[in-house]
Amino acid sequence: MKKLDTILFDLDGTLINTNEIIIRSFISSFKKHFPDLSLSREKIMTFIGPTLQETYSNYTNNQNLINDMIKSYREYYVEYEVGNFQIYPQVEEVIKKLYNLGYNLGIVTSKFKIAAWPSFTYYNLEKYFSVFISLDDVTKPKPNKEPIIKALSRFPSYNKALMIGDNQGDLLAGKNAGIYTAGVAWSLKGSSHLWEVNPDFMLSHMKDLFRVIKIIDKER
Repeated sequence: MKKLDTILFDLDGTLINTNEIIIRSFISSFKKHFPDLSLSREKIMTFIGPTLQETYSNYTNNQNLINDMIKSYREYYVEYEVGNFQIYPQVEEVIKKLYNLGYNLGIVTSKFKIAAWPSFTYYNLEKYFSVFISLDDVTKPKPNKEPIIKALSRFPSYNKALMIGDNQGDLLAGKNAGIYTAGVAWSLKGSSHLWEVNPDFMLSHMKDLFRVIKIIDKER
């Protein structure tokens, strides 16, 4: 009997590379609403992970303006999304194998479902995942434990669980929920950034997940 039977994944930057369209969407929204503000690419990269509300709240307290910025971000993203994302290497193969082996598989994203769903379903990943937790489902997003706890509660049962992500918030959410955590070395922010929050593991590539599973299953 396997000890680890439940695996949760962040979506963007973990399973699907949407980094470039996200960055371009931020550039577009700031250019429209803060045309005199100069933001480096490195600074914009830090916006990947937190919710849009959190990011834009760092630049204004005006909720109406925040709402307008979120709207302009989404409009740009939707218009240019197709053709500007791709699934990471080995993801389809590994997810299919995990599914066939009977693992509980879930997505925990900080996007609203309407924004996350197109790239997710483009690769037909929805047939492998029985749980999909988005920003619509929680009041406190990652790094709070609520999204993780909610995801786990939707499986009929589970023994041990692992959260995998490309941002510190993903890993902190897993740690706050008391489950195993693994960063991905292909994170846009780099593995050293993820190691700062002390994940249990770091995946060098997607198939490396099977090494992690073996380690957890051998623990006493």
